[in-house]
Amino acid sequence: MSSNGLALIYHSQYNLELPGHIFPAHKYSHLYNRVKKDPVYAQWDILLPKIAEEHDLELVHTKEYLDDLFSYDHTSRTMYSELPLNRSIVESFCYGVGGTIYAMELTKKHMFAFNMGGGYHHSFPDKAEGFCYLNDIAIAIRKSKETNPNEKALIIDLDLHQGNGNSYIFQYDDNVYTFSMHQGNIYPKKEDSNLDINLDPGTKDDQYLTMLKDALVQIKKDFEPSVIYYLAGADPYEDDSLGELKISMKGLKERDRQVRKFAQETGAPCVITLAGGYARDFRDTVEIHFNTISAFGEK
Repeated sequence: MSSNGLALIYHSQYNLELPGHIFPAHKYSHLYNRVKKDPVYAQWDILLPKIAEEHDLELVHTKEYLDDLFSYDHTSRTMYSELPLNRSIVESFCYGVGGTIYAMELTKKHMFAFNMGGGYHHSFPDKAEGFCYLNDIAIAIRKSKETNPNEKALIIDLDLHQGNGNSYIFQYDDNVYTFSMHQGNIYPKKEDSNLDINLDPGTKDDQYLTMLKDALVQIKKDFEPSVIYYLAGADPYEDDSLGELKISMKGLKERDRQVRKFAQETGAPCVITLAGGYARDFRDTVEIHFNTISAFGEK
């Protein structure tokens, strides 16, 4: 059962055991449990994705890079990842990609499809970067274009960090519009998006939400999306350990509502992925992600 056009997708393989690592890779199961404890969402069917096929990965990634990745080989192509490289981690990424592909397919009948994973926006065609081995959003966009070659995809990336992988991959594709609003003075080395907003450390709710609103007005003038991919990073949060933005939990939920409203106004269905989140109190990261689900699920 789902309501108001929201589908939820999850697989237990999203979880990783990374004791002591800054990336909270067990957040996926905690989010799932948070959903199952909620009096509204506990009744919903949570859909199970399939693992992504290698031919899907090849829509974006080079064969040489994938060979290194599936050999668990530390090479010039895999070395820029900040995660270990082993079978369970690569499998987890393949399931995450499968979840975003499934979400893309579900937008044919749901207004909102939420992958409770994914958002690996730093991965390039020929190399890993950050906490990202495979670029799920780019793969889903390319896969959709196999059957809808003229589809116009909009990426709204509101993670703390610029979605540099997606900006690079789609820099010459007029049918994909990349928008990233992020802290400007931190990782990664920036690529050119169609619209970049570099935020100063200390940016608070009012300024953030006004800039987002203005950006969405601008995008509406420049581009007519037929599908939206939203990276709902939890890391612009005021108590995130990797960032210096000062967005409250309430401000982040209002951000999510703005994106939902924009999607409804344009009539474009929306794929939502989690992306990052490194709150000092791990429970805050889970709650921010849950708030995104409820922002898109509420009537």
